[in-house]
Amino acid sequence: MPNSLSALEISVLEARQVEQRISSGHRSFPLDYLGLEYAAAGFCKELSERQNVEIEFDSDNIPSDLSKEISLCVFRVLQEALQNAVKHSGVRHFQVSLKGTSDSVELKVSDAGAGFNVDEAISAQGLGLTSMKERLKLVHGQLSIDSNSGQGTTIHARVPFKSDCCGAEQLDASIPSPTS
Repeated sequence: MPNSLSALEISVLEARQVEQRISSGHRSFPLDYLGLEYAAAGFCKELSERQNVEIEFDSDNIPSDLSKEISLCVFRVLQEALQNAVKHSGVRHFQVSLKGTSDSVELKVSDAGAGFNVDEAISAQGLGLTSMKERLKLVHGQLSIDSNSGQGTTIHARVPFKSDCCGAEQLDASIPSPTS
């Protein structure tokens, strides 16, 4: 039996390396080469393992040719929303949905946790909500938040496929990345 790796084994090893790069914040590799759907799934898996929480990830109809700007924006919003949910919700179960529609990509991050007063959070100008809103604004996207104290939270981001925007590197450099 030869002592070499099959193509499948090499692909699995490469996928694990990608997941490590995703979790450490290296934007360009996973998004540029594997796409938003794979990068988002990898992030959810890594965060779930690291924080000992359950994250249900569901995706559908994500175009493989999604622009770098949109991919980066949605990925960073996912990071911020999910890390905030894990940190503040008080629950251990989260749902993430990434869907392509006929003209946009939509992200939903939901939990059944503590919730919060949306008006107070927006007026407090916390960095998390502000960075999500600013990122989405750069790609003509929209952010909506459905939350009430004691009733959980759903963060919904929608970005149209056709979006005139600055370059991905400029977008990433202009707004602070979420921290773990």
